[in-house]
Amino acid sequence: MGKNEKMRVLDLLESGKINAAEAAQLLSVLNGPSKPLITKESRENAEERMRQFAKECSKFAKECGHKMQDMYTDAKPKIKKASQVALEKAADALDNLATSINESLDDPDEEDPPATPKASPKTSSKTTGKAKK
Repeated sequence: MGKNEKMRVLDLLESGKINAAEAAQLLSVLNGPSKPLITKESRENAEERMRQFAKECSKFAKECGHKMQDMYTDAKPKIKKASQVALEKAADALDNLATSINESLDDPDEEDPPATPKASPKTSSKTTGKAKK
C-alpha cells in the first residue's frame, strides 16, 4: 500500500468524512492480507515443545518419588531405633523416680523436714520486745 493512500484515509478521517471504524477498515483493506501471528509451523513447534516439557515433568516426578521412597526406607529403621531408645530412657527415669519415692516413704529413720523454721531465742526476744536476762 502506498503512503499516499494511507494519508488520504487519514485526511478523510480528520475532515470528518469517515469515522474511526471506517478508517480502520479502509487501512486494513489497503494493507492487504496480513500474515498470521501464529503459523501452523510455529503452533506445531510449540505443541511439540509442550509434549517434551510434559515428559520431562513426568520423569522428574518419578525420580523424586523414587528418591523419597529411598529416603523413607533408609530413615524408617533409624526412627524406630531412636523411638525405642527414647522409650527405654523414659521408662528407666520413671523406674528411678518410683524407686526414690518408695525408698523415702519406706525409711522410718528419715525425719520429715520442719514445715517452718524454728525461731532462735535471740530472734524471739527481738520479736516480743522483751530482753533476756
